Amino acid sequence: MPPLRRLALLDAPLRSSLLTLGAEAAAGSLRGFAVSGAAVAGVEATDAGEVSLPPAGTEDYVSGPQVPKNEERVRDSLRAISAEVARLVGTGSVPVLFGGDATVLLALLAGVSDGRPDQGRRGLLALDGKARFRGATAGSAADLSQNVMSLATGRGPPSMTHLARDRYPLVQEPDIVLAGVREATPEEAAALVQTRMTILPPEDLAGGGGVARFMGALGRLVRTTAEVVLHLDASALDPAQFPAAVGDAAPGGISPETIKRLLGELTTWNSEGTLRLVGMSVTGVDARKDPGGVRMHELASLAIRVFRSTGPPPG
Repeated sequence: MPPLRRLALLDAPLRSSLLTLGAEAAAGSLRGFAVSGAAVAGVEATDAGEVSLPPAGTEDYVSGPQVPKNEERVRDSLRAISAEVARLVGTGSVPVLFGGDATVLLALLAGVSDGRPDQGRRGLLALDGKARFRGATAGSAADLSQNVMSLATGRGPPSMTHLARDRYPLVQEPDIVLAGVREATPEEAAALVQTRMTILPPEDLAGGGGVARFMGALGRLVRTTAEVVLHLDASALDPAQFPAAVGDAAPGGISPETIKRLLGELTTWNSEGTLRLVGMSVTGVDARKDPGGVRMHELASLAIRVFRSTGPPPG
């Protein structure tokens, strides 16, 4: 397997339901900004283009408990994305996937797994304002993107949980750090109490001790996993300072300044080889709220910063 060095920037304009309207239109712009940003930042990257997907649906994923409406379309979309991710990983590239809604994270995890089989435990570091985790009741009525963490850990319909050829679940609960969460339904809050994921709410990331707590959690993740996938959803950011996230984001969240500090630490660890980032997804922007592209440019730039070199490449 060739070493992972070069980025492959691709977009997947997947919107899994009506509740994430606007997300599909942001994917191409995010990728375009990332391509230009990589050149400025001196990051080696190729433009991998757009994954061709079925048209966005006109119905929600579910109309009631256990009643999926557009399951086949979403499943086919996720399989197309994961196949392209696996192909890029096989060339030695690190895929950076721009969505779409958070559902594309499932395809990224599956594609990295298919492209890098037998790599041992793989961790997930997710910066996300929403829990997306319903525990044992993951099949209850909800927008599909709101169940991403449940599906990634094997809870839900097989069409969404068995996307990888040889890995189920896509990631184990103890191998997930979920940072920035401030939105959870009562059902999700009850499930989070029992979860083995590491949960870091925004208040744990703020102030002088925030970076230390973040890096402590990441350090534990690095010690127990061989590789890490990074996920950044716009809902993690404070809507007062980043008002372009999909839906109605709850007040609070992580400030752009704090995000930059956290990602700056990731940049150093990844450059030094302490952290082995093998993929990234960037999701959750509503293009209708950002007609000038200012916020999308900001988010794409943050993603690219993670992969800048801070010294000689690891041997």
